[in-house]
Amino acid sequence: MTLNTTTILLAASAASLIAAGTTFAAEQCSAYPKAKLEKVESADLEKTFGAVPKPAKELRFAYVTKTLINEFWQDVAAGVKNEAGKYNIKVDVQAAKDESSMIEQLNLAQTMLSQKPDALLLSPQSDSNLAPVIKAARAANIPTIIIDDAKTDGASSYIGTDQVAIGGKAADYLGERFKDGGKVAQIEGAAGSPNARARIKGFEDGLKKYPKLKLVASQPGNWDRLVALNATSNILRQNPDLVGVYANNDGMALGVVEAVRKGSSLDKVAVVGTDGIREAKKSVGAKEMAATVAEFPFEEGQLGVQVALRLIGCQEVPVWVVSPQAVITSDNVAKFPDPVAAK
Repeated sequence: MTLNTTTILLAASAASLIAAGTTFAAEQCSAYPKAKLEKVESADLEKTFGAVPKPAKELRFAYVTKTLINEFWQDVAAGVKNEAGKYNIKVDVQAAKDESSMIEQLNLAQTMLSQKPDALLLSPQSDSNLAPVIKAARAANIPTIIIDDAKTDGASSYIGTDQVAIGGKAADYLGERFKDGGKVAQIEGAAGSPNARARIKGFEDGLKKYPKLKLVASQPGNWDRLVALNATSNILRQNPDLVGVYANNDGMALGVVEAVRKGSSLDKVAVVGTDGIREAKKSVGAKEMAATVAEFPFEEGQLGVQVALRLIGCQEVPVWVVSPQAVITSDNVAKFPDPVAAK
């Protein structure tokens, strides 16, 4: 599908959604408050706003995610369901077939909005493909909460960590591990992904603090394990003395591990990922992956439900709720167990 065709379809969907949205009844307070704070750390939500308001009636939420192929998004969905269950909230989870199906995801979100949920939770494919849905939901005063990827203008609130800092932490890990320097590479996420852009920037800017480290290659992996494996294999053939690889997510990092195992040695090449998914933590514990900069997807899903309830309860939650991150290595992986409900 061409970019022009995609743009036309998005515009058409925007018009139909706004027309449908005007039939929804407005709530007594705005789901899009003018918050006094620009952002708040997730750990400070209760201190700042008090307890999560309990629903006064039976609620129904919808969550439209990027895909359920990736373990990260599986865990976000599990967190949403887990937290919704605590408040007897019915939740409908829908996902596109993969992380590049923008029109399919838009159609799913449009369908979910037409069913008039009390809150719409979204993990968009890009920072614009669900903009028509958010615009229509805003007109209908239905709160929209973006979870992790693709912060979209106009949404009630965005839950996610500092993605530039994630890339910077990966650079710090390699810089501190290889004080004598060496060649490093990066496997990038999908082109156009806001998280990929931010992590790439964070990693490249972070490497400037370590002039002895030389970035010899930065190739797209498209969030795909096999693509990352093949890209890393090509890089290793050209740079057999490589000392480290940063992959923009854990799925790709696991593909990098396979490539390094075939073309070099995991004792020589440190592989760093991002997300903190279960399989990656297992690999870190086995001393295959060297580290992952974790985002805690299960907890982000829980936060999505909590923030929706706060907005429905008329709390002026900022547009950015900053979720935590941590560098997980074999030394501390035992401190980050998998959430039971995500298994």
